[in-house]
Amino acid sequence: MFHTGYCDYNRFNPDCDKINRPEGSGDYLFLYFMTPMKVQIGGRTHMTKEGAFLLYTPGEAQIYQAVGRFKNSFVHFTCDDDGFLAAYDLPVNRIVYPPYPDTINALFKSIYVESVTKQDYYQEQTDKLMHQLFILFSRQLHTFPKGRDIQADLFEQFKKARIEILTHIDRKWDADSMAALTNLGTSQFYNYYKLFFNRSPKSELLDARLERSKYLLRVEKMPVGQAALQAGFDSLPHFTRYFKKMCGMTPSEYGRS
Repeated sequence: MFHTGYCDYNRFNPDCDKINRPEGSGDYLFLYFMTPMKVQIGGRTHMTKEGAFLLYTPGEAQIYQAVGRFKNSFVHFTCDDDGFLAAYDLPVNRIVYPPYPDTINALFKSIYVESVTKQDYYQEQTDKLMHQLFILFSRQLHTFPKGRDIQADLFEQFKKARIEILTHIDRKWDADSMAALTNLGTSQFYNYYKLFFNRSPKSELLDARLERSKYLLRVEKMPVGQAALQAGFDSLPHFTRYFKKMCGMTPSEYGRS
């Protein structure tokens, strides 16, 4: 369980203020720098831009100073199990730049509100918010393609297109209709989709349709033809062949089992 200490949201310090804790603060510190900072890590000084994040581990020196204005959000915390670092694949004691810092900062705000209002079950709620904070932080760091000159808004556009496709699997999707969601040609769409998600849109769509059909056959007890149609398969023979290839049995056998 996470236990939060002092935290703040959109905090202003005096201009050029310096935080100097050579021995750390005795707990974890997760920071969002909303203005440029000079940060000392491992004996070296790093100049950060706006939108930098830094997760300090206990005992790590916390030394940073604003270049001009000083504005940040932060939370001091401990955790019963330090395995959360590996579980969420979190970078520690180094500066990183997630593509959508405002969405992460919104969770800092929620944690801050819980800390000052202390409503019923605030500790349990804060624990859940901390998990959400690090899940969102990790997702942004590890799902956005690294080392490529790609705009974050293009990635966001493809995320929305992917959700549209996979939440409407019964539509008659083809290459042109999927590409139209991003206003790109089909070749560009497929290339970017594979780059962002490591799979083709067709293979993801087929997987989603297969899972839907399995649910309809097993739980809803639908006839095979009806289940295939509701899952987005136009051809019953194609559905049967694909189902047997992926599941090792026919749809009828699966429904009976």
